[in-house]
Amino acid sequence: MFLYQIKNEAIAILGCRSYDGLVEIPETIDGKPVTELAAYAFSEGWGRREMLKAAGKILLADAEGNAQNGMEAEMNASSPEAVELPPVACCGHLKEIILPRTIKKIGNYAFYNCFELNTIRCYSTIEDVGSGLFTGCASIRHMDVHIIPGRRSCFKELISELRQELYVNYYMESELTSPPAKSALQAKLVFPEMFEESVENTPARIIMREMHGCGHMYRYCFEQTEFRFSKYDALFPHIKVQEPERVVCSLVMGRLKYPLELMEPHRGAYEEYLREHMGGAAECALTAGDTETYSWLAVHYADRKETLDEMIELAGREGETEALSGLMDLRHRRFPAKKRTFSL
Repeated sequence: MFLYQIKNEAIAILGCRSYDGLVEIPETIDGKPVTELAAYAFSEGWGRREMLKAAGKILLADAEGNAQNGMEAEMNASSPEAVELPPVACCGHLKEIILPRTIKKIGNYAFYNCFELNTIRCYSTIEDVGSGLFTGCASIRHMDVHIIPGRRSCFKELISELRQELYVNYYMESELTSPPAKSALQAKLVFPEMFEESVENTPARIIMREMHGCGHMYRYCFEQTEFRFSKYDALFPHIKVQEPERVVCSLVMGRLKYPLELMEPHRGAYEEYLREHMGGAAECALTAGDTETYSWLAVHYADRKETLDEMIELAGREGETEALSGLMDLRHRRFPAKKRTFSL
């Protein structure tokens, strides 16, 4: 259930009530496009209370975007209307958010302190991204972003707000069609963790800032607002020496499996690393439950029988019967047993 108000024949979402940790914002409510998330919409505390107080009359809509009547600002815990409503989707309750392509503005601190929020799905056409958007959202690890070529993108603004290790599914659409066409996954990107440390130089009476990790370099792979894969791939020598094998293998497998704008020199560097770390890459894919990538890895890079046998053994230990069956069939086709011959 969504709390909203009407602004200039468009809808601004003020909050959500839900029993589910997954919240999907509808494209329209009562026939009007949903274009805005209000400041503090999914937060809790003073900011949200002040925002709702200033909003005055607040309308309600169900999960499908069908308008209802209601006055959230006048409800209290003792009223029967409040008892019937689901809990507020904020902070520890919100785990995944899906934003429609119609969203143009997200207010300041909209997801403030949503410490259980793990996944964001959105379009790159958000024109106004508020400050402090993901303050306190330390659990975010996954983002699906739909890029519209030729349009100003908010991708850079979103990932600059997130300093933790981030896994991005990069989709691309030719245009905003109605109804929306199903977009294909074009790339899988990994943005390593980064953090800043202030170190005091007492004799000089200055504070020096030190940046740790190579994540900040990966977040600069843009020309204006357009993401540049060539800049991203050129940073591989840095991540090899600064990040753990698990992170590097995830990045390498993502770029090789979905090689959007991948140039041959960078492909060669990725493949060289992958062949030297097949064990770590296989374990990384299987630990993540990505049996599709595990099978892809075997088909394209398990050139030696010993490597394939190790992958079969690992799949057996982890109880991945489907992957195990596919790998055993691959071994039979790739390394057939020699027929025995007898001479009398």
